[in-house]
Amino acid sequence: MQRILVLLSFLIPLSAIASTDSVICRLSDTDGRYREHNCDFTHISLDVRFIPKEGKVMGRETLLFTPIQPLIDSVYLDAPGIMIKKVLLDKASLNVSFDTTAAGVIIRFPKQKLKWDDKHSLDIEYEATPRKGLYFIGWNDDKNLSRKQIWTQGQGVDNRYWFPCYDDVDDKVISETTITFDKNYTVVSNGNLLSTKINTDSTKTWHYAMTQPHAPYLVMMAIDKYAYKDYKSDNGITSREFYYADHPEVEAPTYQYSKELMDWLPKEIGIPYPWQTYANVPVQDFMFGAMENTTATIYGDFYQLDRRSQIERPYIGVNAHELTHQWFGDLITEYSATHHWLHESFATYYSKMFLCHIYGEDQYQMAMRGEMLQAIHADGENRFPVAHSHAGTARHYPKGSFVIGMLCYVVGDEIYHRSIINYLRKHAHGNVDTHDFYRTFMETAGINLDWFFDEWIYHSGVPGFSVQYEAKADKTVFYIEQTHHTDSLIHYFRMPVVIEVDYTDHTRDTVRGWVSSRYDTIAVPNRSGKQIAYTVFDPGANVMKTMHLQHPYRELLAQATTAHNMIDRYDAVQALRDTALDIKRSDLIRIFHSEKSHYIRSEVVYQLREDTTGDGMAVLIQAVDDPDWNVHRTVAERMDTIRPSVLAAYEKLLRDTSYYTIEIALKKLVKQYPSNKERYLATVRPVHGISENVRVAYLELKGADSMAAVKDELVAYTSQSYEFRTRVRAMEALERLRYSDAQLIRNITDAILNPNTRLAGPAEHVLMKLFKKEGVKDAFVSYYKNTTWQDWQKERLKALAE
Repeated sequence: MQRILVLLSFLIPLSAIASTDSVICRLSDTDGRYREHNCDFTHISLDVRFIPKEGKVMGRETLLFTPIQPLIDSVYLDAPGIMIKKVLLDKASLNVSFDTTAAGVIIRFPKQKLKWDDKHSLDIEYEATPRKGLYFIGWNDDKNLSRKQIWTQGQGVDNRYWFPCYDDVDDKVISETTITFDKNYTVVSNGNLLSTKINTDSTKTWHYAMTQPHAPYLVMMAIDKYAYKDYKSDNGITSREFYYADHPEVEAPTYQYSKELMDWLPKEIGIPYPWQTYANVPVQDFMFGAMENTTATIYGDFYQLDRRSQIERPYIGVNAHELTHQWFGDLITEYSATHHWLHESFATYYSKMFLCHIYGEDQYQMAMRGEMLQAIHADGENRFPVAHSHAGTARHYPKGSFVIGMLCYVVGDEIYHRSIINYLRKHAHGNVDTHDFYRTFMETAGINLDWFFDEWIYHSGVPGFSVQYEAKADKTVFYIEQTHHTDSLIHYFRMPVVIEVDYTDHTRDTVRGWVSSRYDTIAVPNRSGKQIAYTVFDPGANVMKTMHLQHPYRELLAQATTAHNMIDRYDAVQALRDTALDIKRSDLIRIFHSEKSHYIRSEVVYQLREDTTGDGMAVLIQAVDDPDWNVHRTVAERMDTIRPSVLAAYEKLLRDTSYYTIEIALKKLVKQYPSNKERYLATVRPVHGISENVRVAYLELKGADSMAAVKDELVAYTSQSYEFRTRVRAMEALERLRYSDAQLIRNITDAILNPNTRLAGPAEHVLMKLFKKEGVKDAFVSYYKNTTWQDWQKERLKALAE
C-alpha cells in the first residue's frame, strides 16, 4: 500500500472509457509482470524424510523438463537456504555443476547445450531447515501438551524453501510425493495414495501421486495422528475428512454439509469435480484460514470445533471456498498476481452462493452488504483496482465476489453459466489472465463487456447516487445523480438498475433502466394513478454503490414492514436511526415482534438499547431469550448501560450458547456491578470456550484481585503448548494486568520468533508494552544475551534488545 504514491506517478493511459472531456487511465502494475523461464517443468517426484526436533528435511527430487528456447546452457531453480548436495542430468553418473545463490541454484550444462522440445531429467539430493513453506509444530514443547505436526504452506511462493523448483504460478507439473515418517502417524499429500509400506525402523512410507498438472505452490503434505471419515457424494466423488483422532466429537459438526457441498458445487459451476480425490486436513497454528492445495485442503484447526462452538465459527463457508478453488485456482491458475482475483473472488462468490443454498436468501443479501461495505472502505484507503497485484484482501475477496454477482445480474444467469463452463473447459490445467475471462463472454454469447470490466475490474471506486422522485399522473419519474468524485482514474458508471414503486394497495411496478452519466432520468409507469407507499432504487441491492436518500418517515415505515427483500426492509429500519425515539418506539417494537429476520431484530435492539421506558426495556429483556443467538450478541455488545430493570435478563447471557457472548457479558457485568463479581465468576468458572476465550477472561478478572491465584495458568497459556489464538489472548491479558516474569518473557520471545505473523505480531506488541514496566526490558536483554540463538533469531531479537 505504501507504493500508491509511486504508482500514481506512473499512470499508463491504456484505453478504457473515453468521454468528451476526460479519459480513464489505469494504474501500472510492475509487480504483476509474468515471470520468464526457459524450461517447461512437467513432473516433480519428491522423496523426503525429516528430523522434526531439528526442523530438518532431507530430500531426493527428480524433475522432468523440456527446454522452451532453441538452446539452453543452464536451468535456474528457486531454492533459498537449501543445501544442494548432488545434481545429476538425465540419470548420468557424473554430477552436473551448479552454483547456489541466496535465492536459488543455477544448474549448468557445460558439455552440451540442451535443445528445445527434448525431454530431460534432473536428480537432486538436498537438505534444508526451512523457516517458511514447511512447518514443524510442537516437537520441542517441553510440557508435551502441543500437537506434534509437520505441514506445508506453499502459497504465495514458499514451497521453494523445502524443495528446489521453479516456484511460480505460470508453470504446471504433475507431482508425486514419497514420505517416510513414524508409522504411528498419518501422512496426507496430493492425489491418490498409491501405496504404503512398513519399514524395519518403525517408520512407514506413503506414496502419493497426481495424474494431472498443477502449480508448484499447491504441492502439500500434512502429518499428525489423524482419523478420517469418508463422505461419498452422489456424483461418485469421496471427500475424505480428517480430524484429530483424540477429538472425535468435532468431526460431524465441522464437516456438516460436506456431502451436500460436493453434490451442489459441480452442478452450480457446470463442470464436474476436476480431480480424482479430495480431502480436508486440520493443522495447528495455521497462519491463514485455509489453503486450497490440489485435492487436499489444509485449514486451521481453530475451525475444528464441537457443535456448540460451530455456531459462530463454522467451517461450512470456508469448506465451500476452498473446494471452489479446486476449479478456480487449481484447475485454472492465474498467470501472475495481477489476476489473483480470478482465484479468490470466485471462491468467495460460490461460497456465498452455497451459504444461500443452505441458509436462504437473507444470509446471501447480508453477505453482499458486508462485501460492499468492505469494498467501499478499501476504496477509501487507496486507488488500486480489483485486477492488481496490490489490490489487497478486500478487493480480491469481497469486492470481486460482489462484482461477479453484478456480472451475473448484467448478462443473466444463462449466459453467465454457459460462459463459465466454456472458460473452465478451454483453459483447464492451464493459466489465465483477466482478458481470458473477459473474452469468454464474446466467444460464448457475442457480448462485449469492456465497459463492465473497465469500471469494475480495471479501476477502483464505486458509484455514489442521489435519487429523488416525482409522482405524475401516469408515471413516477426518478431523477438520478451520480455524486462520487471523478478524475483520471474514475468516471461516471454505466450500469443497469431496477427501480421499484410499491403502492398502498400492495401492488408494485418495476422498470429496469440504465444509468451512464452524471444525471439520468428513469420513468416508472403508473397508468392507474395509484398512491405510492414507498420506492426502492435497486431492490435487493444488486449494484455496489453508496446512496443518499431522503424518504419521509411514512415511506420508510412502509418499506420496513412490507418490502419483500430482507435487505430493503433492513435498510429502511436502519434509516430510522436518525428518527427521535419517541416517534419510532412503538413501530420498532411492532417490527421486532413481527420480523422473521434476526438481522432486523438485532437492528431494532440496537436502536432501543438505551431506551428507559418500560416498553423499550421489555423488548431488550425479550431479546435475551430470542430464538437466534445473534440477537443475544447484539444485546451483549450494544447495551452500554445495564440498568437494574434488565439486569436479571442480562445475567442470563452468562449461560448463553455463544462463548463470545458469555465473554462480553462477563466483562460488562463485572465492570458495572463489581459487588456481584464473585457470583459472576463462579457462574463461568467451568467454561473454557473457543481458544480458551472465557477461561482467559475469567483468569484476568480474578487476577485483578489475586494475581498469585492465576499467574501460573495464564503464563502457561502463552507457551507453545497451546495454539496461537489462546497464546495471544493470554499474553494480552497478562499485559493488561501489568504482570511479567522470566517464563513469560521466554514464552513471548518464542512467539515473536514464530513464523505465524498472527502470533508473532501481537507478541511483539505485548512485549513493547511490558517494556514500560520497570525491569522487564532488562530481563529480556539478559535472556537474549545469555541464550544461544541461530543467526536469524539473533538478528530478529537484537533490534528489540537495543
